[in-house]
Amino acid sequence: MGPGAALLALLALVVWIVILVWLSERILRFVGVRSGWGPLDPRNLAISLVLLTSAIHFGNYLLDLLERALRGASYAVPLTVPSAFLIGSVAIGVGIAAVRWQRRQRPED
Repeated sequence: MGPGAALLALLALVVWIVILVWLSERILRFVGVRSGWGPLDPRNLAISLVLLTSAIHFGNYLLDLLERALRGASYAVPLTVPSAFLIGSVAIGVGIAAVRWQRRQRPED
């Protein structure tokens, strides 16, 4: 991999994390407002992590099914365990979003 491709991969990773942080903030707030749990409540973090990971994973699965249907192929599309990259990047996004939300909630000194 050349330096240009590495730079593009790093840029894509940063964009991916920014999107995940934005989505995580939305999910954390949705769960937090309806349940009364704070942004750093372990239940809120766990539910947000599971919801976002499963939404991305099943969305990817549906895209694979659509691709198979458009190609007219007859192979089976496996539903596997999400990759460590997906789980790790979602965990980073949820953690950053929770800390950002917590900082916004604190009254200024």
